[in-house]
Amino acid sequence: MTAPQTTPPQTTVPTTPQTTPPQTASHQQEPHQQEPHQSKYQVRLDQGVAGAARIASGAHVVVVVDVLDGHGLLSTADVLDAVAAVSDAGALVLHATAASSADVARRVLDRQAERGDRAVVAVVAAGALDDDGFRSAVEDVLAAGAVVDALAASGIDFSSPEAAVACAAAVSLRGAQSHLLTASSSAAELAATGREEALVAARTPAAVATVHRAPLVAEATGRPGSASRADGSHGDGLHGDGSHGEQSEPA
Repeated sequence: MTAPQTTPPQTTVPTTPQTTPPQTASHQQEPHQQEPHQSKYQVRLDQGVAGAARIASGAHVVVVVDVLDGHGLLSTADVLDAVAAVSDAGALVLHATAASSADVARRVLDRQAERGDRAVVAVVAAGALDDDGFRSAVEDVLAAGAVVDALAASGIDFSSPEAAVACAAAVSLRGAQSHLLTASSSAAELAATGREEALVAARTPAAVATVHRAPLVAEATGRPGSASRADGSHGDGLHGDGSHGEQSEPA
């Protein structure tokens, strides 16, 4: 008689749980420094002060388009100051409307001639800051598009999609811009609060852009402590932020 075969009981070998070592500082990724929005284009366009902060870095000319002063929580002067603060120190900051778009193009060409290279342009449609946040202003978008169109007509046409869309709107609605201005939410706000003078001023805009901040360049005479502005006038007594005491002077 043979002994029955038996299977030896299986034993469980304890395993050490695998754990992922905590990430050390050497393994942590460095934060990615983002390039300015639309950075590969010569002509960029965005809206409001926040939009200016997205596209102004690296721009040699920053054009603030604000057609109606006094609507929303910020005046034109407030917007210009805020945009200048987020622009490069050497940038020419202009205030323009559709009427002064050709003058803007001339100034950009002059800036290119000074540099001996292409000048990057950041066009900012000012819009409005209301109690509930930012509001796009149709009159500023159309006027900003007119600036882009004038730049393209002068040969500066490497534009971002945002700039191209605003330009197409300005060109296609050119005949209706006067009506759209007076029918806009901005105009309605001004009329409702008894500030029709801003509307009157917008109907007779200047054909010349105004300089809010001009970059300083070395004077040809080389006198110590003396400098000349890009528009040929002279200035001294800079503020601590590099801007001039006189703001929005006629070009």
